[in-house]
Amino acid sequence: MADQDDLRFIQHFRALAFGDDAQRDHVRAALSESPGRAAGRVTLWALDRSAQLLRRFGRRQLEKSTAPVPTSQELKLVEVLRALRDYDRFAAANAALWLVPQREVAGLLDRLAPLTSYYPALETGRRAAQA
Repeated sequence: MADQDDLRFIQHFRALAFGDDAQRDHVRAALSESPGRAAGRVTLWALDRSAQLLRRFGRRQLEKSTAPVPTSQELKLVEVLRALRDYDRFAAANAALWLVPQREVAGLLDRLAPLTSYYPALETGRRAAQA
């Protein structure tokens, strides 16, 4: 089940993976305000590099969706991110295997790791209840 922070992550990921220049600029502006300019750049880099890796090495082609409901790939990305936030690298690697082959798991986890500071863990102040 996705909560507000997970949906925001998915919205940012979709804009960078599939969006036009206006959508990307909107995400850049939002990230430069919220975590700050430097942290926003790191977050943008991590989102963009993750999307590139999934486009290039993903087990399936990235699904483009405009629906408010996350796709199965996006839910799996959220699962990987949650496991990384909880410092459970084994669970993150197992979830990432659904998205990429074994040889690319470490690369995906490394690219998603900086996002754990922007999309916080449950015990450190998530913004809303489950959606």
